[in-house]
Amino acid sequence: MEPRVRYIVVGLFALLTGLAGLGFTLWIQNKGSLRGRDELIVRFETAAPGLRTGAPVTFNGVRVGEVTRLDFDRSHLSAVDAHLAVDRDAPITRATQATLEAQGLLGAVYVSLAGGDASKPLERGQGAPVIVARAATSLSQQARETLDAVKTLVDDNAAPLHDIVLNAQSFAAALGRNSDRVDSILQGLDRSLGGGDKEAKPALYDLAQPALKTDLSQLPEAALVVADPTTVASLDTQRLIVKNPQGELSPQAVQWPDTIPKLIQKRVLQSFDKAGYRFATGPNDTPTPDYQLLIDIGAFQITDAPQPHAQIALAVRLLGADGKVLDRTVIEERAPAASTDPEQAVAAMNEAFAKVLEALLVWCRSALPAK
Repeated sequence: MEPRVRYIVVGLFALLTGLAGLGFTLWIQNKGSLRGRDELIVRFETAAPGLRTGAPVTFNGVRVGEVTRLDFDRSHLSAVDAHLAVDRDAPITRATQATLEAQGLLGAVYVSLAGGDASKPLERGQGAPVIVARAATSLSQQARETLDAVKTLVDDNAAPLHDIVLNAQSFAAALGRNSDRVDSILQGLDRSLGGGDKEAKPALYDLAQPALKTDLSQLPEAALVVADPTTVASLDTQRLIVKNPQGELSPQAVQWPDTIPKLIQKRVLQSFDKAGYRFATGPNDTPTPDYQLLIDIGAFQITDAPQPHAQIALAVRLLGADGKVLDRTVIEERAPAASTDPEQAVAAMNEAFAKVLEALLVWCRSALPAK
C-alpha cells in the first residue's frame, strides 16, 4: 500500500503545482504586471473600429495597461465603453485625452492616453472613473473623405481643366503642322550650344608596319625597354595633324587607331621583333631592364609648305641599367605627298615612317653593345 500512497501524493503535488502555475500565469496576463491596477472606463460616443479585448493601453507612448472588457451603453446604443486595467502610478487625470490609434497603416488598434492636468485628479473609490474619448475615424472613412475632397476639387475646376486639355490638343496639332520648322530650330539651338555632330565621323587609317632590312639578331641577349614616348600636347592625339604655312597645327578628319605616341611605341616594338631582337618590351613588362630606349616625338604631321610632305622627327636616347645615357641621336625623315587629302597624306606618312624605323634600327645596332 505504501508505494501506491506515495504515487498518489506525488500526483496530487504535481497537479496542484500545475494549477498554481496556470493560475499565476492567468493572473499575470490579466493584470499585465505585479504592480497594482485600477479600472478606468473610456467611453467612445460614436464607434471604436478595430478595438478588441486585450488591446494595449499607452500613456504618452508608454504601455500602462490593456483593455479588459468592451460594453455597450444600453441607453445610448451608438456608444462603446472600454474597460481598462491601468497601472496605479500612471498620471491619469480628468483632463487626460483618450483616442484610438493604429500601429502603422494596417496594424493593431490600441487606446492612447495623453496629457492631463495634475490639479484635476481622477476621483477614485466611487466606481471606475470615466473618460470620454475623442471621436475615432476609421481608415475607410478617411478614404471616403479624401475621395470626396478630390471629387469636389475636380468638380469645382472642371471648366479650367477642360480648357487645359483643349489647349494641349491645339498645341500638339500646331507642333505636328510645323514639325519641320521645329526640327530646324532644335538643330540650330544644338549647334549654338556646342552639341551634336558638327562634323562627319573621321575616317580611320592605320600606320603600316613596313618591311625592314636591318638585322639585329646578332646583338647580345639584353632586356631593352621601349619607354612610353613623350611629345607636346598637340601631337598626343589620334588625329592626323596638318601644319599650314603659318606654322599652325590643325587636326584633320583622319583618325589613327591609337594616339600617336602609343602607335609609334607599338610599331617600334614590332620592328625590333621582326629584326630578330626578341628582348624588347614595353615599360610594364620588364621591371629591371638592361637598357631603356627613350623617344621624344618632335614632329609627326603633314606639312603644307612649300609643297605638301610628311614630316616625322624623333629624338632618341639609349640609357644603361644605371640610368646613364649611353648614346643619343635625332632621326628626321620626310616623304612627298600629292596633296593633304586623306589617302595621299596617309601614304606619305607611311613612307616617312618606314624611313624612320629603318634609321632607328640601324642606330640601335651600333649603339647597343655587340657580343
